[in-house]
Amino acid sequence: MSDQHVGGAFRRAINPDDYVCPASTPVIDFYIDEVTEVIVREPSIFNLLYNVVWADVIPTYEAVFLLTDDTPQEFGYSGEYTNVMKRTHRDAKRFWDIRSDDIQLVAMKGSMLLDTERVAETYQLRFVPPFFGLSEADASFVASLIRDALLQSVTLDGGDHPLFSFNAFAFSTDDGSYPDKIVMGDGILAGYAAVGFGDVAPQALYAHEFAHHIQFENGYFEDPVPGATTEAELTRYTELMADAYSAYYLTHKRGAAMNRKRVEQFLQVFFQIGDCAFDNPGHHGTPNQRMAAARFGFELAAQAQKQGHILTSERVHQLFVAAYPGLVAPDAT
Repeated sequence: MSDQHVGGAFRRAINPDDYVCPASTPVIDFYIDEVTEVIVREPSIFNLLYNVVWADVIPTYEAVFLLTDDTPQEFGYSGEYTNVMKRTHRDAKRFWDIRSDDIQLVAMKGSMLLDTERVAETYQLRFVPPFFGLSEADASFVASLIRDALLQSVTLDGGDHPLFSFNAFAFSTDDGSYPDKIVMGDGILAGYAAVGFGDVAPQALYAHEFAHHIQFENGYFEDPVPGATTEAELTRYTELMADAYSAYYLTHKRGAAMNRKRVEQFLQVFFQIGDCAFDNPGHHGTPNQRMAAARFGFELAAQAQKQGHILTSERVHQLFVAAYPGLVAPDAT
């Protein structure tokens, strides 16, 4: 991210009192309930896996640094989202005008924790916490501890649990040392299915992460953001932009061609994860701001369809930049 900021005479940090924020969200409540059950029923297993060996981060590190799409990828605890994920991956690449043939789609699966060879290989990476590079022997020992704990557990379903895969994200490096990726976690897909959105969450989550690859490819993470004085405001800008791109693709008739009302219902829940942590560098924008960005994308799609064409990624960017001040205007009364 660039530290170059451009603003007007009244630049200031985000004021939390200016914005409406929810107390909770159904999908986060789902995650908390699932993890709390493990803590209450199997505290020693939770302590080992979460506090001692940090097993919850191992599927993430493997997906980012070791997995490639050269091996078959399965999405969902039982592979139930594999077809829709592959189709969405193919269609988004066709829809957008960026170079995307190098973007790989990989699955983050907690069940990999039963595979001692894969777990041991991951622990040997020098940047994987909490040990930061175990020897082969020590990594194999820890991998066996994890496998034994999962097999003993009556709550963790052999790793098919949101504790290990409750995330989705885009990954890219400046030097190309690792492949560009979109990582989709089984746990986050299960969470949205549990609250009634299994039909739309895979496509919508993917579309948001693909939008980040548009930003990587076109250099939008380096944009000078009007009025931004904090890292949180810079992140909010790129996240709201991704929301707009994804909404445009999801409802465009030559994109995912999904029903706008159904997408909007999902986004009402998804954007509740959008936060009010205004001091956090990872601030994604408030739920209302995120929905405003999505509605901007919906309207662009509706207008473009009348003209029968797909806007370039740069044209969507230009229109978003022009609309941005209105998207983040205070909404508390």
